[in-house]
Amino acid sequence: MYKVNDVVVYGCSKVCFIKKIGTPDFMSKPQNYYWLQPVGDTTTMLYVKTEHEDKMRSILTKGQADELMRELPEMEEMYDSSNKVRDREYIQVMKSRDCGEWLKMWKGITVEKMRKEQDGKSLNASDESNLKRVQDCISSEFSAVFQTTKDKIVSKMRHSLGAELISL
Repeated sequence: MYKVNDVVVYGCSKVCFIKKIGTPDFMSKPQNYYWLQPVGDTTTMLYVKTEHEDKMRSILTKGQADELMRELPEMEEMYDSSNKVRDREYIQVMKSRDCGEWLKMWKGITVEKMRKEQDGKSLNASDESNLKRVQDCISSEFSAVFQTTKDKIVSKMRHSLGAELISL
């Protein structure tokens, strides 16, 4: 069970502070909820039943995030040649809330995007959407961990692939 002031990832992209645990005033029957406030958004409050804490996980530590960033250049790319297989795989990856898998997915789509751009082509709409979604999930969490902007995180991720992308 999480505690008040813990920082968690809810769903796949909401980095939140646990502000309170209890029954919201608007509930008719007493049931405990986590009151989650997204980082950087003081106007929104999310209410998650404590029995649904499987939809949350603790935010990465700085050490874990550093390790994942160091591993990124050598990580396996996740990009199946079949659109249908790839879309199903990506749905599962996003549901997993596993940052390592998110990075493999991001790397696979990013490398494919660079390959296509060299040939004067672009990604299909599904890949573009998946890239945006996974990049947002990663950058949201890493920006909270490293206390920096999402743009700086994305830049750092791209930079870590620099030599690999140049050789395409």
